[in-house]
Amino acid sequence: MAKDYTIHIEPVVRPLLEPAERLLAVTPLIKDPGATEDVSVSDELKNLLDPTILLGLGSHPGELLQRATFGRAVVGAPGSGGRVLFEAVDRLTSPTLVVTDSRLLVVELEMVERPGRSWTDRWFGPVEQVARLVHAVFRAAIVGAVEAPAGVLRRGRFLVVFADRSACALVGGPPKLGLAAAAAIGIPRPPVDAPGEEQA
Repeated sequence: MAKDYTIHIEPVVRPLLEPAERLLAVTPLIKDPGATEDVSVSDELKNLLDPTILLGLGSHPGELLQRATFGRAVVGAPGSGGRVLFEAVDRLTSPTLVVTDSRLLVVELEMVERPGRSWTDRWFGPVEQVARLVHAVFRAAIVGAVEAPAGVLRRGRFLVVFADRSACALVGGPPKLGLAAAAAIGIPRPPVDAPGEEQA
């Protein structure tokens, strides 16, 4: 199924790729519902016990329940690779992850009508699917990806780990496509000059 989807979408994303760039995997993404910030349990409990919350006047309890239920969706400082990738996926309606041999691309797939058609063709005629590039990351900035399924609804979840020690959780629409994308990115590999690693 993963290979079929990649072959089907390749003509749509090919204009965004370099001539020698090889397409490895494509998966539609679903935003991971995990928490995006650190959670202070004491602050969350204070907010939860505030009686004005019952009247709708107090502050929202925050991300404690979200963190306890879904875990973390992103780890990293603002501007880090994981945070920027998560924000790119978060702001799109239908994000799609494209994995090539040299880059990771986040694209928005859109349907547009073909120009120069009559009004009947515009109403009932064919449309074209086009890809709009939103974010790109070179593979050198990525350490790897790890499968991290969580529950029935997030079986296609995987973590993309960056060289700046940040990470982003992504959920592939159909689980097989998400896990195929994780496999195409590859397992995390330690940097060559990592402390404590022996050089061969």
